Amino acid sequence: MELLQEKNIHVSQRDDKAKWIIDNYSNIRSFTEHDIEKITSNYSTLIGKGGFGEVFRGVLDDEDDVVAVKRYIRGDLREEFMEEIRIHAQMSHKNIVKLIGCCIGKNRLMMVTEFISNGNLEDALHNSDIFIPLSTRLGIAMGCAKALSYMHSMHLSSSSLICHGDIKPANILLDANLTAKVSDFGISKSLSGGITRWTSNVKGSIAYMDPIYYREGRVTSKSDVYSFGAVLLELIARKSMKEGGISCEAFRQACAKGKGLRELLDIEIAEECNMNILEEIAKLATKCMIVDNIKKRPQMNDVAEHLRTWIFQVRNGGHEKPAWESTLDKVHDALKKGTSSNFWVIVPMLIIFLFSYMSMLLKGASMTFCTLKKISH
Repeated sequence: MELLQEKNIHVSQRDDKAKWIIDNYSNIRSFTEHDIEKITSNYSTLIGKGGFGEVFRGVLDDEDDVVAVKRYIRGDLREEFMEEIRIHAQMSHKNIVKLIGCCIGKNRLMMVTEFISNGNLEDALHNSDIFIPLSTRLGIAMGCAKALSYMHSMHLSSSSLICHGDIKPANILLDANLTAKVSDFGISKSLSGGITRWTSNVKGSIAYMDPIYYREGRVTSKSDVYSFGAVLLELIARKSMKEGGISCEAFRQACAKGKGLRELLDIEIAEECNMNILEEIAKLATKCMIVDNIKKRPQMNDVAEHLRTWIFQVRNGGHEKPAWESTLDKVHDALKKGTSSNFWVIVPMLIIFLFSYMSMLLKGASMTFCTLKKISH
């Protein structure tokens, strides 16, 4: 009898916590198991599978929005599930997968998020042969960096920051525009006031895991920085860290010796005009993965700024055509076809070309004016 009462009290406490989460995060919707069955058309479209459970495609009837429904296999992970919901519900950022709601049923634990159409970075890099330009790879890296920078600075406006704890290509989703969206907060932790936490329950993907966290159970925001460095190396090498295709030490030695870097890089982006930037990227990645002193690892906001600068340089450095030149090429191709049906294609292109070209001229004139002003003073 006492055991039954104790069990009922425990269940009541869990239900109270679930209700508290829903009540305190007004942006999170509560779904019933029947709602989820309707949203997923009785779990008809499976789009992913993992150790945690399964992911199904669904549609919200009232909004006609496509969503992803994550259904957990183990119902005994209720506490962990509610902690994930609590952490995810605090965040709102364009580079973080949006949490829509959850179902905390008697037999099922399910999470409803926005649907991200282009899968994950791991598949894009290692399970497809699509060409990914350097500027796109840097854009993906910057999206992830901005998400982590946001998470690591949350203590400035609330009581704690958030450490993701499992940054890896499989947890970086890509939308239709190849914009990065960080997902999966199952082992994320709140760090009160931004301080270190210690744990004996070490979880995560060993290939991307901070060795200090693995050995000591020490969790800080710099743990995510290490993992991000590993992802950055994968982006420029297009080889898998978890399969032993690349190592931080190989990149560190190549940068230190000033030779051997090109052989470590993805041949599709290892052009001569890219090499200076690729070397800087490799140096930043290895700095993120410093082990002897984690204080030497950069902050994620600094990483994002470096990436922003390199994206600008790649897009305007001569080997990726500026917008006005690409538009002129398209106009030229349309004129060569010479059909009247191309008229309504050519006119908008010419307008874009003139606007882009004038913007370039104005920018150049402004820079010249500033230079002459400095000389005159």
